[in-house]
Amino acid sequence: MTKHQSRNIKQQGAALVICLVLLLVITLISIAGLSDAADQEKMASNAQQYNQTFQAAEGAMSQALNIINGGNSAQLSAAMAAGFDTPIDKTATGLETSYMDVTISYTHKKVSSIPTGISLNADENSVVIGEVRFVLDSEAKMPQSGATTKLSQGISYE
Repeated sequence: MTKHQSRNIKQQGAALVICLVLLLVITLISIAGLSDAADQEKMASNAQQYNQTFQAAEGAMSQALNIINGGNSAQLSAAMAAGFDTPIDKTATGLETSYMDVTISYTHKKVSSIPTGISLNADENSVVIGEVRFVLDSEAKMPQSGATTKLSQGISYE
């Protein structure tokens, strides 16, 4: 073997090592890219589930307020009959799906301040107009994934 042939064999060995190192670097970059894509997919799925549960909870709250504003106070009466801080849970009609549970709860809250409408004059026939407070809580839950959104709205009747 001549000196020239020995140099070619060493150079060919170096080219092989360089190619293997480059292949390793490209493989690592590809794996990192795939991992990032999987994380992005999970984040997009979570955002979509949050949006779906938020919209359902918001719809339940809107539905409950529309019913109350329309003059139907049956749920508020039931909450008053149940006593202070005892929630009355109802399924939101038409908002539940096969993969999402949507509920609204009505809770009668005790008013801790002086009732509104008390007359401070000497008239013994003054009328006290009591204030009644409620908290409406809507919740949308996807049991399969655990995605949940809860909203609360306070209302006051005087």
